Amino acid sequence: MIDVMVAYPNQNDLTFDDQYYLEKHVPLVEEKLGEHVLRYARIHRGTDAASPYHLMAHLGFDSAEAFESAFDAVGQQLMDDVPHFTNVEPVLQVSEVVTP
Repeated sequence: MIDVMVAYPNQNDLTFDDQYYLEKHVPLVEEKLGEHVLRYARIHRGTDAASPYHLMAHLGFDSAEAFESAFDAVGQQLMDDVPHFTNVEPVLQVSEVVTP
């Protein structure tokens, strides 16, 4: 299993529309990536201003290849939506899940 972390850095000039993200972007991600075997989408928000990331999404896929195929198919559409809710570039990290 692969976990793709999409994190939004908590920087001084950050603007982030949490409502848009949760009500519009997350459903878009679930719809588009769900067509490509997305196993889960978990959203985590930093607890205070000192958190390194304002918000992180963890997206589960069976393999790196499954993620790459999904992102090749719909990634640009998802990335085009980012300016609707934030002014920062998300940081992506693909990780192997080593514990259940």
